[in-house]
Amino acid sequence: MVTDRIKKKATSSTPSSSLVLDPYEDEEIDPVSYFSGKAYTHKKNLETVLFMGIDSYGEAQEVEGNRNHDQVDVLMLCVIDHSKKTYQVLQINRDTFTKIPKIGATGDRLGMETAQIALSHTYGSGLKDSCEYTAEAVSYLLLGEEVNHYIALKLDSIAILNKSVGGVEVTVPVDMTVVDPAMKKGEKILLTDKQAEYFVRSRQILEDDTNVSRMQRQDTYLHAWRIKGKQKLSEDASFALDLIADLSYYMVADQDLNGLSNLSGYLSDYEYLGMLKIDGETKPGKDFREFYPDEDSLKQAVMTLFYDEKAQ
Repeated sequence: MVTDRIKKKATSSTPSSSLVLDPYEDEEIDPVSYFSGKAYTHKKNLETVLFMGIDSYGEAQEVEGNRNHDQVDVLMLCVIDHSKKTYQVLQINRDTFTKIPKIGATGDRLGMETAQIALSHTYGSGLKDSCEYTAEAVSYLLLGEEVNHYIALKLDSIAILNKSVGGVEVTVPVDMTVVDPAMKKGEKILLTDKQAEYFVRSRQILEDDTNVSRMQRQDTYLHAWRIKGKQKLSEDASFALDLIADLSYYMVADQDLNGLSNLSGYLSDYEYLGMLKIDGETKPGKDFREFYPDEDSLKQAVMTLFYDEKAQ
C-alpha cells in the first residue's frame, strides 16, 4: 500500500505559524489545526487516489535498472469523502519544484532532492516503484497528507478514453491550428481521438506554451468527459469494467479489478465538488521551467480537501 510508505507526516514540511498544530493532539480528542484564525479538525473516512498521466506510448513495461525515461505530465489527486459522499480533485502542476525521493543506481535511497515533481517518476522501473516515488513526492508537497492509491496511464489511454464516450465536445480556448487546422480559437468541435490528445497535451508549439494553460484545457476536457462518462454508465452497467479492461494494457495501479470497479462507482454516485488548483509563479530554470507554489494557496488547498472547520 502507498499509505504504508507515506503514513508519517513529512517533518521538514511542518506548516508555518498560519497553520499551527494543537499541542494537545496526543490526547483522546480530535487534533485541532488553526488556519487564518479558524480552528479545523481533520476529516475522517477519506480515500485518496493519485491519477498520473505518463508522457510515453506503449504498454506499461518494466525497464532494467533504477532509472527510466518516463515523466509525469499530469498529476491529479482525487480526495473521496465517504462520509459526505463527495469527491474533489486537486490538479498539481507537473513543473512544481518540491522535494522528491532520490534513488541511487543500485536502488538505495539517497534522501530527498529538490526538482520538478514530474521527475519523481524517472526513478525506478517505470512501474509500481516509480508510482510510489511520485506518490511520496505528492504527499511531501501536501504537508504529509496520505496518498492511499494510484493509477498511472500512458499516452495511449487518451484515445481509449475519448473513444469510450464517442468523443468529447469542447470550445477551443486558444489558437491550436498549428497542430490541427480545425482547432481554431472559439471553435466548438467534437474531438476525434487524435484531437483529444492534441487538446490535452499540446504545449511547446503553442503561443501560450505554459503548463498552466495546458492544465486549463485538461480541466475543460475532463469536465466534459465526466458528464458523458456518467451518462454512459447509467445506460450500460458494463461500461466501467469494459473501459478498465481496455486501459489495463497501458495502466499501472495498486488496486485490483474489484478496487478499480468500486472507485468508478464512487465517482459515478458521489457528488463532484470540482477541481482545485494551487496558485504560484512559473520561472525559467536552468534546464526546465520551474513552478513555485504560493504557500498560502497550497495550505488553503490542503485545508479544503482534508479538514473541516471546527464548530464553536
